[in-house]
Amino acid sequence: MRRKQIKQFTNMSWFPQNLKKLMAEFLSWFVLKVNASKPFIPVINKTLEQTGMKKIIYIDLQIGAGLDTVQPFIDKTIEIKCLDIKDFNTSDKGLYLFVNSFHQLSVEDAKSILKNISESKNPIVVVEGNNDSLWQIVGMTFFVPMTILFASLFVKPFRFQRIIFTYLIPILPIVTMIDGCIALLKLYNPSDLKELTSQLNNYTWEMGKNDNGRGGKIIYLTGINNE
Repeated sequence: MRRKQIKQFTNMSWFPQNLKKLMAEFLSWFVLKVNASKPFIPVINKTLEQTGMKKIIYIDLQIGAGLDTVQPFIDKTIEIKCLDIKDFNTSDKGLYLFVNSFHQLSVEDAKSILKNISESKNPIVVVEGNNDSLWQIVGMTFFVPMTILFASLFVKPFRFQRIIFTYLIPILPIVTMIDGCIALLKLYNPSDLKELTSQLNNYTWEMGKNDNGRGGKIIYLTGINNE
């Protein structure tokens, strides 16, 4: 398995919660602004249609660019429930969904969660907007911090703290860049996802990369019970 389990600044208990919130708000605002989450929707909709599910259980890992970036594009007839990862269980029937967050799980935790969901016979969708390409590293190193510098004045909700920690004390562009690069090393690529699911034979698993419409790729995993 190529991916690495490395702690990001936002994983550290000492990292200020206000800075973590500012980073999450920027990521969610930016992803929505450029429609970066739209390539997730066909994957989610296909699994909903194949299983007949009318409910999504979103696994919340408390990071940015998650449910709020896909919810505007999901059919309003689909019920959505948020489940904090700390309270994870499979008591509800529905499609279990991870958005831009599965890479945060260790290999052991990822295997355990996939096993628990498969034992509940519920479908699962994992989508990641980043991938493990060289272009992604270049974009994260140069494009992301520059975007923060140019766009922070326009991020909603507007916060003076964001201005202070972007321009006067440039913590946000620096930490977002570093955390973003580390996140790329933590991604489960399709080969890793195949390894994670190799022992879960009661499911039909599909994993791969899809075009994101902007010259890049998303990574996805879907799992549907075949019994």
